[in-house]
Amino acid sequence: MMKKIKDESSQFKVGISKFKVQSSKSAAKEFGSLRRRLSQIFYLSLILLILPSFACVNQSLLKGNKNVAAVVEENNLSAYERDLQTMKTANFDYIFVFRRKDGNVLDSDDKKYVKSNSPGGTNRFILSDSDKAVIAGSRYVFSPENLAALRNRFLVEDFSKPPEPTALQNINVNR
Repeated sequence: MMKKIKDESSQFKVGISKFKVQSSKSAAKEFGSLRRRLSQIFYLSLILLILPSFACVNQSLLKGNKNVAAVVEENNLSAYERDLQTMKTANFDYIFVFRRKDGNVLDSDDKKYVKSNSPGGTNRFILSDSDKAVIAGSRYVFSPENLAALRNRFLVEDFSKPPEPTALQNINVNR
């Protein structure tokens, strides 16, 4: 009977040691998964805290920075107004908008006519306002004859820079 007791106790001890080994492995796995979950929760909450700061616009920056205010205003403009503003910011000396007198869409003959009656060095033509207007930007003077020909066929709007005062106009007469 003694042998049985020893055998049972040794088996019990072996069983306990196996349990200890298995429990330490499962504890390590549980600790690893707990650690991963905690790091995921940490990073997720960090992202959730930081993300709203990117979505908000600082109003003091808008008041102090005129470029940002110009961009915000530009977003409210129609496509035609944006095209016209692009011509103005490109610093063209002469900006003209040509539209058909009947208000219809410009056809290929109209476009050719505008280009043929514009100075040879005209820098840019933009078809705008649902193809109802051509905006021409140039650093070269449109001759009076060409402008007269264009005005006979189209409605012409002039957004050119005002002429610079000559040196004679700046002389103080009352010396």
